[in-house]
Amino acid sequence: MKHMAQIAAGRSAARRAGARRPRRPHSLALPALALAAAVAWFIGGGPASVYGQATATPTPTPVQRAGGRFEDNDPALLYSGAWTAVSEARASAGSLRRSNAAGAFVQLTFPGPNIRWVTTRGPDRGIARVFIDDQDRGTVDLYAPSEQFQQELSWGGLAGDQDHTIRVEVTGQRTGASTGTNVDVDAFIAAGAVAPEPIRFEDTDPAVTYSGTWSAVNETRASGGTVHRASAAGSAAQFTFTGGSITWLTSTGPNRGIARVLVDGALKSTADLFNPEERLQQAFRFEGLGDGTHTIRIEVTGTHSGPSTDNVVDVDAFIVFGAPTTPVPTPTAAATATPTATAAPAATATPTPAPTPAPPPAPRDARFFFETSYRVDHDPFWSYFTARGGVDTFGFPVSRTFPFLGCTTQFFQRQLLQQCGAGAPVQTMNLLDPDLMPFNQINFSTFPAHDPAVAGAAPPPGTPNYGVAVLEHVRRVAPDSVEGLPVRFFATFVTTVPGVDPGADPDLAALLNLEIWGFPTSQPAFDPANRRFVYQRFQRGIMHFDASTGVTRGILLSDYFKGIILGEPGPTLPPDLLAQAATSRFFRQYCPGQPNWVCRPSELPGTDLTFAFERQ
Repeated sequence: MKHMAQIAAGRSAARRAGARRPRRPHSLALPALALAAAVAWFIGGGPASVYGQATATPTPTPVQRAGGRFEDNDPALLYSGAWTAVSEARASAGSLRRSNAAGAFVQLTFPGPNIRWVTTRGPDRGIARVFIDDQDRGTVDLYAPSEQFQQELSWGGLAGDQDHTIRVEVTGQRTGASTGTNVDVDAFIAAGAVAPEPIRFEDTDPAVTYSGTWSAVNETRASGGTVHRASAAGSAAQFTFTGGSITWLTSTGPNRGIARVLVDGALKSTADLFNPEERLQQAFRFEGLGDGTHTIRIEVTGTHSGPSTDNVVDVDAFIVFGAPTTPVPTPTAAATATPTATAAPAATATPTPAPTPAPPPAPRDARFFFETSYRVDHDPFWSYFTARGGVDTFGFPVSRTFPFLGCTTQFFQRQLLQQCGAGAPVQTMNLLDPDLMPFNQINFSTFPAHDPAVAGAAPPPGTPNYGVAVLEHVRRVAPDSVEGLPVRFFATFVTTVPGVDPGADPDLAALLNLEIWGFPTSQPAFDPANRRFVYQRFQRGIMHFDASTGVTRGILLSDYFKGIILGEPGPTLPPDLLAQAATSRFFRQYCPGQPNWVCRPSELPGTDLTFAFERQ
């Protein structure tokens, strides 16, 4: 097979540290919204490392940002609505946030006379509306025929001795030439911005106290990788902090219930956490509390609104700018008991198990993804990943590299990469094989079943003009339109691996994209419960078209497969998949502390799960 030029994947250097100067910290007040009320801000995904793991001080010192630059993942940026974190080497600091959801917005409060918004332009960009201090500054059309990164838009003439707030809203509109409504946030630049450093307390921090019935749940999309979860009425979480504001990170979803939020004993909000879709790191912010020490209390009511299926309430983290204690760093492995310095206990016949060793850390370089806290360590995997589209094709890494069924393996959100022997080619795993994931219902979506007639119609190797034959077959079976809907199944297939012209080299286009998807194994089909969703099954993935957004993507199958191995109910192991997977040989096989961390090793030969799913 011909080889593609590998895509460079560098990230720009980190911001320089700025000089300090005395000035009052600017407020993160939200003038467009009621203060001292619970406002649901979507932080947009990303682990605690976004905020840094440096030791926090009880009284943060205001810090002048070098050049007044706020990257897309800066905690001073408040996101509302659905935003996706995107790794992009051409963006400022190597990442940006993207949304095409009408009404989604990002907001920043800053000091000084001017502000610059760093964004992108491109063929699928839409129209944004900008407000400064609640005054409409008009719309910005971000369409361009080709991709353009780190584009700056500026507004000046503001009062230099005051704080101001910029809000960028996604309109969901586009010009006729554009193919999408995407709006990107890469960074904001203010003239010498001053801000206090936030302090994040994870759900596992000893400063957060719990009463009632709570469970610690592993969740890779959560802050620090875990949440505390309860559904029993009367269960409560409590945290004491210093300062005039606090942000509670939680989650929303189809089984979430109603929580009461009290600050210093006064009811601040009755928060209904129901949402038709699972969303992690949802932020409720409470301001105007006054200086001094306060206590926030999250109470589970044991009730839910009509559409919800349960009363679940999550505590993910608390974010403050002052606290009477210092946060405990987020652990990178399961916590082990620390013996108290007391007199030695009487000897017993049962030996004390050795503490679980800490997993080896990973360098924070271009191969490390802060979104999931995993690194692509294996050189052949990195070459394959970058040459075939990176995150857009595979999603983020969600495991370390480890031996799995006799092959070197790493899990990504959509695919498993394997190398079965030194020097062997890297390949993707057929996750939809009957031994792995033969399931047709996941997260209450119904996928089309494997159709032997469709699968058997694929052209065999050795067919004359094989590449042309493959592309024509896929075009015929996986159309771009279904009942008038622009599902773009063939277009998605043929453009998954970038940089290949199917007209100029059909053999290369066919073979490379077959590596990712395989052949179609079903006809397109509507979800029986939702006519906005159209699916098509391939050998190695399922394409999903959402008519409400016009977007076609691959289902995150590998994330679900990882959920089966971990065996913990949650977003990656929803109830319907849990019921189907309970008899799988992969179900609940992750057992830290056992040999090779495998619960039933006879069922998984050639597998060593040691540290496999511990964040790096």
